[in-house]
Amino acid sequence: MDTPLAPEAAQAPTPEPTLNLGQRTVAVFFKPGAAWAGLRQQVQWWFPMLLLGLFAAGVAAALHHRALLPMLADAWQEQVTNGNMQADQAQRMEDYFRGPMGMAWTVGQQFVLVPVVTAIMGLLVWFGGGFILGRPITYRLSLEVAAWAGLITIPMQILTGIVAWSRETMKGVHVGFGLLLPETDTPTRLGLFLGGVLDALGPLSLWYLAVLVLGAAALSGAPRKQIALVIGGLYFVAVFLLVGLAAMFAPLS
Repeated sequence: MDTPLAPEAAQAPTPEPTLNLGQRTVAVFFKPGAAWAGLRQQVQWWFPMLLLGLFAAGVAAALHHRALLPMLADAWQEQVTNGNMQADQAQRMEDYFRGPMGMAWTVGQQFVLVPVVTAIMGLLVWFGGGFILGRPITYRLSLEVAAWAGLITIPMQILTGIVAWSRETMKGVHVGFGLLLPETDTPTRLGLFLGGVLDALGPLSLWYLAVLVLGAAALSGAPRKQIALVIGGLYFVAVFLLVGLAAMFAPLS
């Protein structure tokens, strides 16, 4: 005679499936809606952040002598021509960046920028899901969303690297709709602002935003439409502010 199951056993929840690091990395690109399973139990934000930092450092190292240094050297030479810098000072700066310490500076700053940007995006997800929508999402889960979605920026970095390598400069490189703007010999603050905003509306940037929304919806439990409106709105406010500040303080020479 079969023994009936106890009510507690009958109602036991099915354990949430988990993904290992490799499976989750693939899922972020090809099945982003299912890439978040198990993250409530697993702490994995460190892996995509490390992977993205290593990749960004590799791209920076590859472009240091090919594109970054020529752009800096041209800017310093123009400063010398305009009388804003001494020729020997410009030469010292160029010698520094040609050496190992200059390369180390270019590469090392990627390991600072990647965690800082990821942490800020985590705050954006946490604020949108937890405070605006009132959903039970912790900062740790928000950081998981930001870190794993950050892998989507790798194709953007690859394309940026290809364009910068071919042009032998980082100046005027766009991988979004900013490339539709006409190139000018003398940049303007309005042109820099529009280029940055249009790049943030490009297909690769919107792909990143879509994955960020899917992750935030999955780990907060909020409807995707609500998350898309909130996270999308916060994203574009942040873009306008950051691009505006960058354009305001960027040297135009």
